[in-house]
Amino acid sequence: MSSSTPWLLLAATALALLTGRAAIAHTAWLEADPQGSGYIVRFGGHAGVLENYPAEKLREVTALDSRGQPLAITRDDRDSGVRLAPQGEPALMTLFFDNGYWSRLPNGRSENLPMDQLPGAVSAVRAVKHHKYIAHWDELASQAQGQPFELVPVSGGAPAAGETLTLQVLIDGQPAAGIALAFDGAGEDAVSDARGYATLTARPGVNRIWAGQRLPVADNPQFTELSIEYSLVFHALD
Repeated sequence: MSSSTPWLLLAATALALLTGRAAIAHTAWLEADPQGSGYIVRFGGHAGVLENYPAEKLREVTALDSRGQPLAITRDDRDSGVRLAPQGEPALMTLFFDNGYWSRLPNGRSENLPMDQLPGAVSAVRAVKHHKYIAHWDELASQAQGQPFELVPVSGGAPAAGETLTLQVLIDGQPAAGIALAFDGAGEDAVSDARGYATLTARPGVNRIWAGQRLPVADNPQFTELSIEYSLVFHALD
């Protein structure tokens, strides 16, 4: 169900080369469709601004029921965002969003191309996004889904607003230390410890928790940094 690629393995083996925690960045996440049933894939993050995106950047989507069984999904690609309609009641959904290569020119302008396709480019970021949406809390919520970069709640019980929530950060299934977590992609609300654990306090309503890292990449003609970001979304109990 997950995307497995060589450059994500690089992220696991080169964790010690982390040059710094990412600041506010673009992420992809699911929201309940306010105009009907189903879900909308959102993209954005800077100051809460939503942005349109090419639908083909949404590479993978899964939906599981409370027994962990996969549900079929009807996908509707629109300019305003991809709409998803699971065939059944999902307990948990995941997605993989490939934001591609972003190369920077000396004047500061960036283009959505690898360096070797943009003459004069001085650097480039390979940007990928992973996401998990917990629709209903149960044991499934505390089970890793095999995403290359993942936040996994330690407990399957739904947190209430004001209660602590402990998550484990996994990279290629292994605990990852020193990873920053933040609400809505801004700041640094927690950092994972040697076992990959980080604890935050659930906020009222919808919680969107970001985690990510950037790694330098050498001897690659297409990009000089790998950016991996994750968003976990759930609704805290009142």
